[in-house]
Amino acid sequence: MRGKKLPFGIPGTAWSVYNFILPEGSMRWNDTDLAQLKARHISPEEIERQLEFFKAPPSPPEVVAPCTVANGIVPIQELDRDHLHALFQREAAKGRFARFVPASGAATRMFKDLFDTQKSLEEWQRQGTCSNPFHLTFFRNIRSFPFYPALARRIAQQGHDPEDLLQQRKLQPFIDTLLSSLGLDYAKTPKGLIPFHHYGEEIRTPIEEHLWETAMLLGPFCSSGKVHFTVSPDWVDRFRDVAAVATRNIADHHAFHLKVDFSCQDPSTDTIAATPDNEPFRDDKGNLVFRPAGHGALIGNLKNTNYDLVLIKNIDNVVPESRQEDVNNWWQITGGLLVELEDQMRQLWQAIHKEDTQALEQAAAYLQKTFGYQPPSDKAGLERWTMERLKRPLRVCGMVRNLGEPGGGPFWVRTCDGVTRQIVELAQLNLANPDITQMVQKATHFNPVFMACALRDVEGKPLPLQDYIDPNAIILTEKTIEGRPVRALERPGLWNGAMAYWNTLFVEVPEEIFQPVKTVNDLLRPAHQTRQV
Repeated sequence: MRGKKLPFGIPGTAWSVYNFILPEGSMRWNDTDLAQLKARHISPEEIERQLEFFKAPPSPPEVVAPCTVANGIVPIQELDRDHLHALFQREAAKGRFARFVPASGAATRMFKDLFDTQKSLEEWQRQGTCSNPFHLTFFRNIRSFPFYPALARRIAQQGHDPEDLLQQRKLQPFIDTLLSSLGLDYAKTPKGLIPFHHYGEEIRTPIEEHLWETAMLLGPFCSSGKVHFTVSPDWVDRFRDVAAVATRNIADHHAFHLKVDFSCQDPSTDTIAATPDNEPFRDDKGNLVFRPAGHGALIGNLKNTNYDLVLIKNIDNVVPESRQEDVNNWWQITGGLLVELEDQMRQLWQAIHKEDTQALEQAAAYLQKTFGYQPPSDKAGLERWTMERLKRPLRVCGMVRNLGEPGGGPFWVRTCDGVTRQIVELAQLNLANPDITQMVQKATHFNPVFMACALRDVEGKPLPLQDYIDPNAIILTEKTIEGRPVRALERPGLWNGAMAYWNTLFVEVPEEIFQPVKTVNDLLRPAHQTRQV
């Protein structure tokens, strides 16, 4: 909450000698450790604080109930779509909307079901049957994947006829060529650069589809737009090259100009890996080991864009151009709802400043009804309480009915603000508690990451987003490094604890807007086909 000292260092703060002043009772760090920390702009005190999380984890969120339609989620039928479209278009014409897309993840998980294929493929070749349904689906439809032309060309370059291999069910070369560094190396390629859709001879990757979607969304109302991708530092140049070609094509076809920016997760947001005994984990050379701290570390990247109104969606949740109109319809509705809330809060702010005698109580009642905040009983503190909440960052989050997809969900959570809407990951909850388990089972919706956010206050000033993080909304996980067990610490998730103290509204959106590609076979779903499978 704003004004609260956070146990995590703020990304981007300057390194100084002061950072090396160790807290009383801290462990000793050798010169190599200090050099590692300095290179990442992380203080020893910060590492000590992170280690304390392993030793004494914070309590899980105090979940009160799942958010459901009419109890925390605005139902679709209550939306005045024409009005919300008009509000979105009004602000889009001013150039206020931009896009933010987390895109640093590799496609490793997307192809994980193909990593161990030898046994089932040998059985298929020998017996004529395949016992693995995933492999069966993949190879029966292999020509329908948008990456198949590139895969077939690479196999041909290796001296094989891909059609002969398919006829003879000699299939392992396809897997090796698809995934290994001697072939297409898709197992290590960012998901944003994997071919997702084909339009005849044209193949589009997710980054390209996001750019085309943005052009179709904003192009009718303005002549230019902005998109920001967070990517892995090893792949920035490749992303830039792909984006440059796409933006030229968009400009040629639609006379719409896109400014595309990229950033990487700040190394200062990395967190220390710990042993099962909660001591710093060291590699075989005795060096400290750090891990990327999850998407919550991107709150600094989001702040540094200096954007105004931002639409956020994950890199793999894209559809072909023929289906983008439906998605953009819901972007306009969600973004329009954001503008409506922003207008209402600005009017309340202005009324208070005009010394309207009833405005303060009206604003407090609005905040309580709209966001669940509990006003103070102390009337003397009501003005400060109200003004602070009117100036918070604002977000409208689309929620989809449960489809059995993994991910966080919308819940009412008791916080220092009252009972407010939060997006909570299952990993944050104590599922050994039957009451919590029952609430999770009653949940009707989940978070597809379809958010419209306002990063400026009611006076148009950029907000210090780091002040609205719940530092205790961390996630502790168990991993392995070099075959050894290790404990990992993830920062509060970008749409979870990193936005815990934002003014938040949930709205129901249709499942059609959620078409992620979690496995390679998801590309065979009708929503991703530009021609019949």
